[in-house]
Amino acid sequence: MNTTHRIRMIVAVAVALTIAVAGIASASPPVQPPNETSIITTTVTIECHGTVTEVEDLDAAYSFIPDGLVGPDNGSWMDDLAQQERVAQVQYSENLKAVDGFTQFTKDFKWDGETGPNLAVDKRIAYVEDETSAISWVDNTENVAMTIVTEGDDNRIGEDVAALCVWAQGVCIPPTNELVAAGSQLYMVDLVSATTKTSVSTTESPRLAHRITGTGIPGYGAYVETVLGPEGTLDGPYGVGTISAGMKVSSQEGRGCDYDNNGTEYYPQAGELTYDEMTTAKGFWNFDKSMTYQSQIEDVNIPRSWRVFNLPV
Repeated sequence: MNTTHRIRMIVAVAVALTIAVAGIASASPPVQPPNETSIITTTVTIECHGTVTEVEDLDAAYSFIPDGLVGPDNGSWMDDLAQQERVAQVQYSENLKAVDGFTQFTKDFKWDGETGPNLAVDKRIAYVEDETSAISWVDNTENVAMTIVTEGDDNRIGEDVAALCVWAQGVCIPPTNELVAAGSQLYMVDLVSATTKTSVSTTESPRLAHRITGTGIPGYGAYVETVLGPEGTLDGPYGVGTISAGMKVSSQEGRGCDYDNNGTEYYPQAGELTYDEMTTAKGFWNFDKSMTYQSQIEDVNIPRSWRVFNLPV
Protein backbone atom coordinates (compact mmCIF):
# COMPACT_ATOMS: atom_id res chain seq x y z
CA MET A 1 0.00 0.00 0.00
CA ASN A 2 1.41 3.36 -1.00
CA THR A 3 -0.47 6.56 -0.23
CA THR A 4 0.95 9.84 -1.52
CA HIS A 5 -0.55 13.32 -1.21
CA ARG A 6 0.98 15.98 -3.47
CA ILE A 7 -1.03 19.18 -3.14
CA ARG A 8 -0.62 22.88 -2.55
CA MET A 9 -3.57 23.05 -0.19
CA ILE A 10 -3.88 21.84 3.40
CA VAL A 11 -3.46 18.12 4.12
CA ALA A 12 -4.72 16.51 7.32
CA VAL A 13 -3.59 12.94 7.90
CA ALA A 14 -4.46 10.77 10.90
CA VAL A 15 -3.62 7.08 10.67
CA ALA A 16 -3.67 4.42 13.38
CA LEU A 17 -2.26 1.06 12.31
CA THR A 18 -2.05 -2.02 14.52
CA ILE A 19 -0.90 -5.43 13.36
CA ALA A 20 -1.56 -8.19 15.90
CA VAL A 21 -0.79 -11.60 14.47
CA ALA A 22 -1.97 -14.81 16.04
CA GLY A 23 -1.77 -18.43 14.91
CA ILE A 24 -0.38 -19.15 11.46
CA ALA A 25 1.87 -16.53 9.92
CA SER A 26 4.07 -15.16 12.67
CA ALA A 27 3.76 -15.37 16.41
CA SER A 28 7.12 -15.44 18.14
CA PRO A 29 7.78 -15.99 21.83
CA PRO A 30 9.98 -13.54 23.74
CA VAL A 31 13.73 -14.07 23.72
CA GLN A 32 15.07 -14.15 27.26
CA PRO A 33 18.04 -11.84 27.84
CA PRO A 34 21.60 -13.15 28.29
CA ASN A 35 23.19 -13.27 31.74
CA GLU A 36 24.97 -9.95 31.23
CA THR A 37 23.03 -7.06 29.73
CA SER A 38 23.62 -3.35 29.29
CA ILE A 39 21.65 -0.16 29.90
CA ILE A 40 22.29 2.93 27.76
CA THR A 41 20.58 6.25 28.45
CA THR A 42 21.07 9.61 26.74
CA THR A 43 19.24 12.91 27.14
CA VAL A 44 19.64 15.80 24.68
CA THR A 45 18.31 19.37 24.91
CA ILE A 46 19.17 21.93 22.19
CA GLU A 47 18.04 25.46 21.37
CA CYS A 48 19.92 26.92 18.43
CA HIS A 49 19.79 29.55 15.70
CA GLY A 50 22.03 28.07 13.04
CA THR A 51 22.72 24.42 12.20
CA VAL A 52 21.97 21.32 14.30
CA THR A 53 23.01 17.76 13.42
CA GLU A 54 22.66 14.45 15.23
CA VAL A 55 23.36 10.88 14.11
CA GLU A 56 22.52 7.83 16.22
CA ASP A 57 22.75 4.07 15.55
CA LEU A 58 21.93 1.02 17.67
CA ASP A 59 22.33 -2.64 16.67
CA ALA A 60 21.78 -5.21 19.43
CA ALA A 61 21.54 -8.98 18.82
CA TYR A 62 21.54 -11.93 21.22
CA SER A 63 20.33 -15.53 21.50
CA PHE A 64 18.75 -17.80 24.13
CA ILE A 65 18.97 -21.60 24.47
CA PRO A 66 17.02 -23.30 27.29
CA ASP A 67 19.00 -24.82 30.15
CA GLY A 68 20.11 -28.37 29.50
CA LEU A 69 20.34 -27.87 25.74
CA VAL A 70 23.55 -25.85 25.63
CA GLY A 71 26.47 -27.97 24.50
CA PRO A 72 29.79 -27.86 22.67
CA ASP A 73 28.04 -28.51 19.37
CA ASN A 74 25.80 -25.42 19.60
CA GLY A 75 28.51 -23.05 18.37
CA SER A 76 28.13 -19.28 18.15
CA TRP A 77 24.75 -17.60 18.03
CA MET A 78 25.67 -16.53 14.50
CA ASP A 79 25.87 -20.17 13.36
CA ASP A 80 22.92 -22.42 12.58
CA LEU A 81 20.12 -22.43 15.16
CA ALA A 82 20.55 -24.92 17.98
CA GLN A 83 17.69 -27.03 19.35
CA GLN A 84 14.96 -24.69 20.69
CA GLU A 85 17.21 -21.64 20.21
CA ARG A 86 15.75 -18.13 19.84
CA VAL A 87 17.61 -15.14 18.38
CA ALA A 88 16.55 -11.48 18.61
CA GLN A 89 17.90 -8.31 17.00
CA VAL A 90 16.87 -4.69 17.59
CA GLN A 91 18.08 -1.91 15.28
CA TYR A 92 17.52 1.83 15.52
CA SER A 93 18.91 4.77 13.56
CA GLU A 94 18.29 8.51 13.50
CA ASN A 95 19.71 11.27 11.32
CA LEU A 96 18.81 14.92 12.04
CA LYS A 97 20.04 17.95 10.10
CA ALA A 98 18.53 21.41 10.67
CA VAL A 99 20.20 24.13 8.57
CA ASP A 100 20.10 27.91 8.99
CA GLY A 101 16.99 28.16 11.13
CA PHE A 102 15.73 28.30 14.67
CA THR A 103 15.67 24.83 16.26
CA GLN A 104 14.47 23.43 19.55
CA PHE A 105 15.21 19.73 20.07
CA THR A 106 14.87 17.28 22.97
CA LYS A 107 15.49 13.54 23.07
CA ASP A 108 15.30 10.80 25.70
CA PHE A 109 16.87 7.51 24.65
CA LYS A 110 17.05 4.29 26.67
CA TRP A 111 18.25 0.81 25.81
CA ASP A 112 17.69 -1.87 28.46
CA GLY A 113 18.88 -5.33 27.45
CA GLU A 114 16.88 -7.06 30.20
CA THR A 115 13.59 -5.27 30.91
CA GLY A 116 10.96 -4.25 28.38
CA PRO A 117 10.46 -2.05 26.63
CA ASN A 118 14.05 -2.83 25.68
CA LEU A 119 14.22 0.26 23.48
CA ALA A 120 12.36 3.50 24.24
CA VAL A 121 13.00 6.77 22.38
CA ASP A 122 11.05 10.01 22.80
CA LYS A 123 11.94 12.95 20.51
CA ARG A 124 10.55 16.44 20.03
CA ILE A 125 11.64 18.94 17.43
CA ALA A 126 10.45 22.45 16.59
CA TYR A 127 11.91 24.26 13.59
CA VAL A 128 11.31 27.61 11.89
CA GLU A 129 13.19 28.57 8.72
CA ASP A 130 15.24 31.76 8.49
CA GLU A 131 13.91 33.48 5.38
CA THR A 132 17.16 35.42 5.02
CA SER A 133 18.83 32.10 4.10
CA ALA A 134 18.43 30.33 0.75
CA ILE A 135 19.15 26.91 2.30
CA SER A 136 16.99 26.96 5.40
CA TRP A 137 15.26 23.60 6.09
CA VAL A 138 15.19 20.58 8.40
CA ASP A 139 15.52 16.90 7.49
CA ASN A 140 14.99 14.09 10.00
CA THR A 141 14.92 10.35 9.34
CA GLU A 142 14.16 7.72 11.98
CA ASN A 143 14.12 3.94 11.48
CA VAL A 144 13.50 1.07 13.89
CA ALA A 145 13.48 -2.71 13.33
CA MET A 146 12.87 -5.93 15.25
CA THR A 147 13.92 -9.39 14.07
CA ILE A 148 13.13 -12.63 15.90
CA VAL A 149 14.14 -16.07 14.62
CA THR A 150 13.22 -19.20 16.59
CA GLU A 151 13.86 -22.89 16.07
CA GLY A 152 10.60 -23.78 17.81
CA ASP A 153 10.09 -25.33 21.25
CA ASP A 154 7.59 -26.68 23.73
CA ASN A 155 9.05 -25.34 26.99
CA ARG A 156 7.67 -22.63 29.25
CA ILE A 157 7.61 -19.20 27.64
CA GLY A 158 9.04 -16.34 29.68
CA GLU A 159 10.21 -16.08 33.25
CA ASP A 160 7.31 -14.34 34.99
CA VAL A 161 4.56 -16.01 37.03
CA ALA A 162 2.23 -16.20 34.02
CA ALA A 163 4.67 -18.59 32.38
CA LEU A 164 3.88 -21.17 35.10
CA CYS A 165 0.30 -21.66 33.87
CA VAL A 166 -0.31 -25.44 33.79
CA TRP A 167 -2.32 -25.16 30.58
CA ALA A 168 0.64 -23.53 28.83
CA GLN A 169 3.13 -26.28 29.67
CA GLY A 170 4.22 -28.42 26.76
CA VAL A 171 2.52 -26.20 24.18
CA CYS A 172 4.24 -26.40 20.80
CA ILE A 173 5.67 -23.10 19.53
CA PRO A 174 6.51 -23.68 15.85
CA PRO A 175 9.63 -22.19 14.25
CA THR A 176 9.16 -18.54 13.30
CA ASN A 177 10.96 -15.81 11.43
CA GLU A 178 9.73 -12.25 11.97
CA LEU A 179 11.19 -9.09 10.42
CA VAL A 180 9.41 -5.85 11.33
CA ALA A 181 10.52 -2.31 10.49
CA ALA A 182 8.92 1.12 10.85
CA GLY A 183 10.05 4.71 10.48
CA SER A 184 9.26 8.31 9.68
CA GLN A 185 10.85 11.21 7.84
CA LEU A 186 10.74 14.99 7.62
CA TYR A 187 12.14 16.22 4.28
CA MET A 188 12.91 19.82 3.29
CA VAL A 189 10.59 21.13 6.02
CA ASP A 190 10.35 24.90 6.62
CA LEU A 191 8.07 24.91 9.67
CA VAL A 192 7.20 22.11 12.06
CA SER A 193 6.52 21.02 15.60
CA ALA A 194 6.91 17.23 15.65
CA THR A 195 7.02 14.42 18.20
CA THR A 196 8.13 10.84 17.65
CA LYS A 197 7.84 7.93 20.08
CA THR A 198 9.52 4.58 19.49
CA SER A 199 9.56 1.37 21.51
CA VAL A 200 10.61 -2.25 21.01
CA SER A 201 10.27 -5.26 23.32
CA THR A 202 11.90 -8.64 22.66
CA THR A 203 12.53 -9.97 26.19
CA GLU A 204 8.80 -9.71 26.92
CA SER A 205 5.84 -10.16 24.57
CA PRO A 206 7.42 -9.14 21.22
CA ARG A 207 6.21 -5.70 20.18
CA LEU A 208 7.38 -2.81 17.98
CA ALA A 209 5.71 0.61 17.88
CA HIS A 210 6.48 3.94 16.23
CA ARG A 211 4.40 7.12 16.18
CA ILE A 212 4.93 10.55 14.64
CA THR A 213 2.81 13.67 15.00
CA GLY A 214 3.61 16.83 13.04
CA THR A 215 1.93 20.22 12.87
CA GLY A 216 2.73 23.92 12.69
CA ILE A 217 3.61 26.40 15.45
CA PRO A 218 0.78 28.94 15.73
CA GLY A 219 1.79 32.16 17.48
CA TYR A 220 5.44 31.16 17.59
CA GLY A 221 6.63 33.99 15.37
CA ALA A 222 6.64 36.59 18.12
CA TYR A 223 9.07 34.50 20.12
CA VAL A 224 11.30 33.65 17.16
CA GLU A 225 11.45 37.32 16.15
CA THR A 226 13.55 38.05 19.24
CA VAL A 227 16.28 35.88 17.70
CA LEU A 228 15.77 36.11 13.94
CA GLY A 229 14.30 39.58 13.58
CA PRO A 230 11.19 40.42 11.54
CA GLU A 231 12.22 38.00 8.76
CA GLY A 232 11.73 35.10 11.14
CA THR A 233 8.11 35.66 12.05
CA LEU A 234 6.80 32.91 9.76
CA ASP A 235 4.40 30.75 11.76
CA GLY A 236 1.06 29.05 11.40
CA PRO A 237 -1.09 26.11 12.40
CA TYR A 238 0.30 23.73 9.76
CA GLY A 239 3.62 22.06 9.07
CA VAL A 240 5.24 23.06 5.77
CA GLY A 241 7.26 20.63 3.63
CA THR A 242 7.10 16.83 3.24
CA ILE A 243 6.38 14.29 5.99
CA SER A 244 6.23 10.49 5.64
CA ALA A 245 5.79 7.39 7.79
CA GLY A 246 5.58 3.69 6.98
CA MET A 247 5.93 0.09 8.11
CA LYS A 248 7.09 -3.23 6.62
CA VAL A 249 6.42 -6.72 7.98
CA SER A 250 7.68 -10.07 6.72
CA SER A 251 7.21 -13.34 8.61
CA GLN A 252 7.08 -17.08 8.19
CA GLU A 253 5.86 -19.80 10.57
CA GLY A 254 6.45 -23.55 10.69
CA ARG A 255 3.73 -26.17 10.86
CA GLY A 256 4.66 -27.75 14.19
CA CYS A 257 7.46 -28.98 16.44
CA ASP A 258 9.99 -31.80 16.14
CA TYR A 259 9.27 -32.96 12.64
CA ASP A 260 11.58 -35.81 11.70
CA ASN A 261 12.59 -37.09 8.28
CA ASN A 262 14.66 -40.29 8.61
CA GLY A 263 16.49 -38.95 11.63
CA THR A 264 16.96 -35.42 10.28
CA GLU A 265 14.91 -32.57 11.72
CA TYR A 266 13.11 -30.43 9.17
CA TYR A 267 10.62 -27.56 9.24
CA PRO A 268 7.64 -27.59 6.85
CA GLN A 269 6.30 -24.06 6.41
CA ALA A 270 2.71 -23.38 7.42
CA GLY A 271 2.23 -19.75 6.53
CA GLU A 272 3.75 -16.47 5.40
CA LEU A 273 2.80 -12.83 5.94
CA THR A 274 4.03 -9.70 4.16
CA TYR A 275 2.89 -6.13 4.68
CA ASP A 276 4.20 -2.87 3.18
CA GLU A 277 2.63 0.53 3.88
CA MET A 278 3.69 4.17 3.39
CA THR A 279 1.90 7.51 3.92
CA THR A 280 3.23 10.86 2.64
CA ALA A 281 1.91 14.42 2.91
CA LYS A 282 3.48 17.30 0.95
CA GLY A 283 2.46 20.94 1.30
CA PHE A 284 0.72 22.27 4.42
CA TRP A 285 -0.33 19.57 6.87
CA ASN A 286 -1.35 18.25 10.24
CA PHE A 287 -0.03 14.69 10.44
CA ASP A 288 -0.49 11.90 13.00
CA LYS A 289 0.42 8.28 12.36
CA SER A 290 0.81 5.43 14.84
CA MET A 291 2.14 1.98 13.83
CA THR A 292 2.23 -1.08 16.11
CA TYR A 293 3.22 -4.71 15.63
CA GLN A 294 2.28 -7.18 18.39
CA SER A 295 3.05 -10.90 18.40
CA GLN A 296 0.31 -13.06 19.89
CA ILE A 297 0.33 -16.70 21.00
CA GLU A 298 -3.00 -17.43 22.64
CA ASP A 299 -2.05 -20.83 24.06
CA VAL A 300 0.69 -19.36 26.24
CA ASN A 301 -0.98 -16.03 27.02
CA ILE A 302 1.16 -13.76 24.82
CA PRO A 303 0.88 -10.81 24.92
CA ARG A 304 0.83 -10.61 28.71
CA SER A 305 -1.81 -8.51 30.47
CA TRP A 306 1.09 -6.55 32.00
CA ARG A 307 1.52 -3.66 31.05
CA VAL A 308 -1.73 -1.73 30.56
CA PHE A 309 0.04 1.19 28.85
CA ASN A 310 2.81 0.69 26.32
CA LEU A 311 5.09 3.23 24.67
CA PRO A 312 4.37 4.93 22.41
CA VAL A 313 0.70 5.55 23.15
